[in-house]
Amino acid sequence: MGKVQTGGLSGTWAHSYEEDEGDVQVYRPHDTFPFPPSRRGRETLDFRGAGEVISGMPGPDDRQLRSAAELTPLGMNRFRLGDARVIEVLEAGPDVLKLRPG
Repeated sequence: MGKVQTGGLSGTWAHSYEEDEGDVQVYRPHDTFPFPPSRRGRETLDFRGAGEVISGMPGPDDRQLRSAAELTPLGMNRFRLGDARVIEVLEAGPDVLKLRPG
């Protein structure tokens, strides 16, 4: 898997849960990847400059519920989203982002 730099997290990604590998979550570019139809909706992560991430979750009426959080580097390719959720970035490329929650 590719080496990840903190500056490599950018753009908007959607969870491609069909491709998940055990506890590894696979994300694809939100605007360009041909996702198959999904009844359950897709979580999105929008990495912005200045250490901000906007997370989106499908709401009860299928519209995205979005919330902003600070992206805090913890070292060893691990980041805290807001004050609770921690992710480890396993791979970050132009067409795939692989994360492990934890």
